[in-house]
Amino acid sequence: MLMMEPCTEAILSLVSVRSSLINRKCVEENQLYHAVLSAVLEPISNSSSKWSEIDDKTISTNLIKVGVLYDTVYNRLHTGQWNSVESAEREMFTVLTYIRIIYTLRIWRSNAASIKDSIYLADLGLMLGSPIEAQCNSGTTDLLTETASILTNHLSEIVKEEPPRKRLKVDANAENISAVETHTSNIPVLQCPSVDYFGQHCYELKQPAVIKGIIDCWPAMERWHDPNYLLNVAGERTVPIEIGSQYSNDDWSQKLMKFRDFVEQNLCSEGTPSSGEQRAAYLAQHDLFDQIPALRADIAIPDYIGRTDARPRIKAWLGPKGTISPLHTDPCHNLLCQVFGAKTVILARPEDTDKLYPHDHFILSNTSQVDAGRVDYERFPLAREVSFHRLTLHRGEVLYIPPKWWHYVESLSPSFSVSFWFE
Repeated sequence: MLMMEPCTEAILSLVSVRSSLINRKCVEENQLYHAVLSAVLEPISNSSSKWSEIDDKTISTNLIKVGVLYDTVYNRLHTGQWNSVESAEREMFTVLTYIRIIYTLRIWRSNAASIKDSIYLADLGLMLGSPIEAQCNSGTTDLLTETASILTNHLSEIVKEEPPRKRLKVDANAENISAVETHTSNIPVLQCPSVDYFGQHCYELKQPAVIKGIIDCWPAMERWHDPNYLLNVAGERTVPIEIGSQYSNDDWSQKLMKFRDFVEQNLCSEGTPSSGEQRAAYLAQHDLFDQIPALRADIAIPDYIGRTDARPRIKAWLGPKGTISPLHTDPCHNLLCQVFGAKTVILARPEDTDKLYPHDHFILSNTSQVDAGRVDYERFPLAREVSFHRLTLHRGEVLYIPPKWWHYVESLSPSFSVSFWFE
């Protein structure tokens, strides 16, 4: 139990229990929650010595109380439409997640098991909860983000004592896509253009372009193609994975997976089933870099973005060969950065929207019914009038996609891409 103390103390130091948790509006407005949380937080808020003196029976009882409230709020978050969930409910879920982690670390006897369970709780809280400000050595941070980082660091110290895992390699086909010119379009290819040139000739004109030489210095370019590095940084984290050929198809679904399991099963030749019957799995459009700051440190925001948007949204796209984003549009500017692997990208102009048969349902209204990879001109005759621009995006290249431009993306190999969405 003593080995757990540094981890627990580091997490407890992130917030003032009373001012940051008990006195939050979402807690105070619910008398039952306030009464229960005040009781279970009382030993935490007094002193570390009193916390260590509490008997296991009391700890177990308090953990059950927190668990009941946690399950109640969790069920509310999964009732009705997600956009109708009140912010107070999400904030309460974050509070309960944090408290449940503290008690989980205290009651469990197995260090590695309790930390892994707590990392899962933190990731679920990050996905479903609401940010709560916390303090760390580097300044202000997010409570559950920093909690998960502390847990991951402590877990890495424990697993050092275990026998080393077999080193993994990304499927051998990952870097075998020829880098020959593969453009069948008039999309320009630019070598490290200046910020002013990009602004005048791309951003303002809403002209797509392939840009080379601007992400070569990212640490990610040397690190991310090694799955062992990715697993050391994020192996125990839980991420949402898309299952199925593409999100517009009936066979599409989502599930939560350990990052380690996803990488081993879908990116590494040792873990890929030979039957070919496994459905495509894709970590797509995920806020991975908010969730795992260690990976965020491996990339940098391109200078072109800073002239118009100080806080772009950064998304991760990681998956095996064959993952597809169907032909669709985005409302903002996009820099799609290829860290490893290669992708086919097919573009079409906003002016061709009516010829691309967008879905009628509002959820898919930005998505075409046309399969740009294999266009069925008999079913969609107006697509014959569309000028499709086809190119291959290789390792180290960046594609600028302006707002409302249609784009279809298919991985030609195991691939890791980063999108910067900006205004």
